[in-house]
Amino acid sequence: MITSNQQGIIMSEQKRTYGFILRFFLFCSAADIELLDKCPKSEVNKYAGVGATVFFTGILACFSGGYALFTAFNSLSLSIMLGIFWGSLVFNLDRFLVSTIKKSKGKLQELAQITPRLLLAILLSLVISVPLELKIFEQEINESIYYAGANKIDKLTTLFDGRAALKQQRIDSLNLSILTKFEIREEYYRQYVCECDGTCGTGQRGRGTECERKENKYLQSQKEYDQAKLTNETTIALLNQEKQRLLDEFELEKEGLLQSFADGLLVRLESLRVLPFGPQLAIILLLIAIEVAPILVKLLSPYGPYDHLLKTIEYDFEIDEITAVNMRNQQLNNKLTIMASIEQDKVEQELKNNEGSMKLIGEAHLEIVKAQLEVWVDEEKDKIRKDVQKRMEKLD
Repeated sequence: MITSNQQGIIMSEQKRTYGFILRFFLFCSAADIELLDKCPKSEVNKYAGVGATVFFTGILACFSGGYALFTAFNSLSLSIMLGIFWGSLVFNLDRFLVSTIKKSKGKLQELAQITPRLLLAILLSLVISVPLELKIFEQEINESIYYAGANKIDKLTTLFDGRAALKQQRIDSLNLSILTKFEIREEYYRQYVCECDGTCGTGQRGRGTECERKENKYLQSQKEYDQAKLTNETTIALLNQEKQRLLDEFELEKEGLLQSFADGLLVRLESLRVLPFGPQLAIILLLIAIEVAPILVKLLSPYGPYDHLLKTIEYDFEIDEITAVNMRNQQLNNKLTIMASIEQDKVEQELKNNEGSMKLIGEAHLEIVKAQLEVWVDEEKDKIRKDVQKRMEKLD
């Protein structure tokens, strides 16, 4: 009969079959399938969950980046391509972060490992959150942009209305001047007619002196009225033309302003900052939770058989590498020792050779000194002999 331990060994030696989706999620988690074949199925489910979290985070980044790029470039094909690129970049980065976290039995050690990775994940979530906020608050942003444009148009209208009001005030002043001249003329005409009829003034009917004076006064006012009317109406016509020119200029400026209204990414970001920060903070926190989810899942998962096998394999590999390095170092030390001994022999041989050479040199030098002494002695003997002969010759 086959025992339970033997059955476990047989099951561990058999490779599991994985569906496409499960295998893909395991790939997303950067797990080693060969090691998972040796582990319980719970480990497969755990790392499949980690991979699914990494994958859906990348999908979210793909949509977010694509929408941001569509807002910036207004090109569907370009935004799709760059959105896929951005999502793949975030997916690969999350996969890298998850794969570099090594499980251990000490939570403090794991926390020290994930701290820089958490900071990076938070930074990514902040980048991803902005396009989603632009999409979620699109209506509010459009309304803010509309009111900003309307405010600009109101300012432009106020500016041109002020200029037109100055022209209209001048026209009203000229019309009032004409009306005043007209009323003066009418009053002088009434006094002239009344005086000539005898119904007022002196009470004398007919063309008397007072009647002629008032007639002249009326005629003078008529001339002044005609002159003022002619001059003022000419000026009023010019002012009306200037008002019309201002109106045409206003329409052109308004049309240009409407066409120049910016609706790009920068304007939408500015409008987004004006909105209340509470809903934006909620979205940011949600995306931070989504982005750090793969790391948190890896952190919160218990230390399991897969982690133990991986640690054992890495430890064995490290030991093998250390052993190989030590062996190479030992071989190098042996070579250096042999080379040092060879060099030592060479030095000793050279020293021996040098000792023989020095001995020969010493003997040759001694012989030279002896020869020089003999020559010197002979020379001295000759000198003494010559001195003796000279002294003897002197005595003779």
